Amino acid sequence: MAHFYKRLLDESEQQHEEAVAATVHKANTVKGPQGPMPNLTIVKPPDFTPKSDAEIARAAREQGKDVELNDDNQIVDKRELLSAGLNLSAPNTRRLGLKTATKDGDAKPVEVHRAVGTAASRQEINERRLREISTQMEEEQSRQAKERQERQREAEARFVARRNDDAAVQTALERYQERKRRKLDAAGEQKT
Repeated sequence: MAHFYKRLLDESEQQHEEAVAATVHKANTVKGPQGPMPNLTIVKPPDFTPKSDAEIARAAREQGKDVELNDDNQIVDKRELLSAGLNLSAPNTRRLGLKTATKDGDAKPVEVHRAVGTAASRQEINERRLREISTQMEEEQSRQAKERQERQREAEARFVARRNDDAAVQTALERYQERKRRKLDAAGEQKT
């Protein structure tokens, strides 16, 4: 029996050594293209510089297209600039380094609002907020005026109700005095 187990262990050890040798041989063989490692870094093309809307509008006007710019030198309607193919609707408003040329030739940075769903300048946002605040102030003043008028009406109604009560008291007093006078007259006639 000992001889049988020894032989079994020798065979399993030989199979294990063959498997290890096969994996080592596979690891040493190189698959794929041979040669120097290629450069896989992504480089921006040298001619890729984003143009401002003013430059795009100037080029379109030279081609005879009618393009309008707003106060912030942004193109109002881009349908004139569209060509066949894939047309993206709005420029990337998250570019903070965007600069446009002014009439004086100086370049000033455009204030770009980075909130989701808006592409408004800071000036437009401030104007909208001022309009909202002024409408709220007007609504508050009208509400206060209505409250003041309502309080005045209530005070007048209380005063009128109190006057009616005073008149009722006065008539009751007059009736009492009339009854008292009759009693005194009746008592004076009985004595005589």
